[in-house]
Amino acid sequence: MSDDSAAPDRLGRRNALADAAAELVLREGLGTMGLRGLARRLGTSDRMLIYYFGSKDALVTGILARIGEKLSVLLQAYSVGPPVSPGAFLGEVLALGRDPVMMPFMRVWTDVIARAAAGEAPYDTVAKAVVADWTAWIGTRLIPDPDHPCPPAALLSIVEGVTLLEMACPGSTAAAGPWLAEALARVDGRTAG
Repeated sequence: MSDDSAAPDRLGRRNALADAAAELVLREGLGTMGLRGLARRLGTSDRMLIYYFGSKDALVTGILARIGEKLSVLLQAYSVGPPVSPGAFLGEVLALGRDPVMMPFMRVWTDVIARAAAGEAPYDTVAKAVVADWTAWIGTRLIPDPDHPCPPAALLSIVEGVTLLEMACPGSTAAAGPWLAEALARVDGRTAG
């Protein structure tokens, strides 16, 4: 077998492992990312994971990139239509975060940000890109208001806080999301007039 045919096989196997690991992390969280345990769950060895990805950091980054790609596909439906006010956006996103399909993604990204805040590599690098992507996306969804601009990071902070609290104490934020969205909608109404 020539080296030319080995490269596509290696890339194909790497992609298959990243897909399977992404599904595992979405189901069970980042705690499943221990190298040996992850390898065992994927039906391979830790040495083979390093062979395909080069390092544990590259493995983690590759899996999170795959999760990000899956999330981008899901968010396409929420990226169309006219921009909305910050209050309406917050209400929609907090409701979306309770959707069983979206909840695993929200939990993973919140865990990534928490690990980054603790200085854990490679999450610290990944989190910077995730926050930049999220704030850019939020900015595209908001009605421009030059007199009272809403920083996308303010909305992201609320969403991350609600998600983190819900992860720590399931059910505790059931009324928080609607209340926060309504409060922000009231502010939107005062600044619009």
